[in-house]
Amino acid sequence: MKFCMILEFFVPYYNGGGERRYYELTKRLVEKGHEVDILTMKIKNTEEHEVQEGINIYHIGPTIENPPQRSKQDFIVYGRAVLKWLHSHNYDIIDAQSYSPLLPATMYSKRVNIPVIGTIYDTSTNNQDQWIQSSSLAYKAEKFLVKRPFTKILTVSRATEKSLVNDFNVDANKIEVNYIGVDLESIDSVKCNKKDNNRVLFVGRLVPHKHVDHLLKIINNLKEKIPGIHLVIVGKGIEKDNLLHYISENSLEDYVEFMQDLSNEELIYQMKLANILALPSTREGFGMVLSEANACHTPTIAYASGGVVEVVDDTKTGYLVEPEDIDTFQEKIEYILNNKNVEEKLGLQGRKNVEEKFNWDNIVLEYINLASKLINCKNMKK
Repeated sequence: MKFCMILEFFVPYYNGGGERRYYELTKRLVEKGHEVDILTMKIKNTEEHEVQEGINIYHIGPTIENPPQRSKQDFIVYGRAVLKWLHSHNYDIIDAQSYSPLLPATMYSKRVNIPVIGTIYDTSTNNQDQWIQSSSLAYKAEKFLVKRPFTKILTVSRATEKSLVNDFNVDANKIEVNYIGVDLESIDSVKCNKKDNNRVLFVGRLVPHKHVDHLLKIINNLKEKIPGIHLVIVGKGIEKDNLLHYISENSLEDYVEFMQDLSNEELIYQMKLANILALPSTREGFGMVLSEANACHTPTIAYASGGVVEVVDDTKTGYLVEPEDIDTFQEKIEYILNNKNVEEKLGLQGRKNVEEKFNWDNIVLEYINLASKLINCKNMKK
């Protein structure tokens, strides 16, 4: 099969959960003999065409200097470039990641009758829970885009599937769930034979719904109770200046460290070094960093939002906390840091859970079977 995957960014230029999922998925498709073209936005100072592990990556449309920052005009230019590309190339199936790639993909698919998978990771239920600055516009766009004429919608959790049906009136028969796997071989190749002391890790975009400010408040409350407590924040985004302001106001410079643009190996090392991975996010389609941390024998604590509840097995691999309950979140961090036996037990169970539930071999096979079925159905209708 010849796949066209459409997403705004791709690794290594941006290492979000969705981008890394496509990387892990597509390199395995290539290993199994399939062809894959990736269409992404141009990144400053990169080649228009490059090949990673057999994956063809084409940078088209607008030139982005600092991913993921892009303008409304960038979305328009990118959409036009995608349409132009599709009209001059042939594919068996198209897979478009939410949100801006969904429109040109479905427009083209409708004209030429090529099956299109719309990959949607998460949804919002109000216009205050958006991942970009223009929340009101984004909410309206989301309501429109999730109802586009996809052959199938693919999502990564039952929670998002439920939201699409209940909040956006999407036909449940059009939705398939395909979890995000964990590359255990890659994780095990990164050597780290120690755990730091009282080290809390956050990995993700620095945007409002991730609530990194909640972690800063917790660190501020615990800095006297737990000597040497240290928060490492891996990521970048529009909230960074606000976070730095809070750190300065509360004299937390010795307790908080920022990192960004880490390689996958560097990120895994940080996960192995940490005592806890904390994700106080109120909007999360899956929470890939949680399963990866568990694969590193690192316990997780997260707000019980979206697909997170399918990743964290409460009290067994980590803890789930009601969204925005900062006090309980703090209690769980304090409990793990003060009880090394609990940390070790949660870490062992976390690893076992990942091995059983998030195996890439099974997940890729499910994806290939879905794509084959959609292509065969299209051919039968000719």
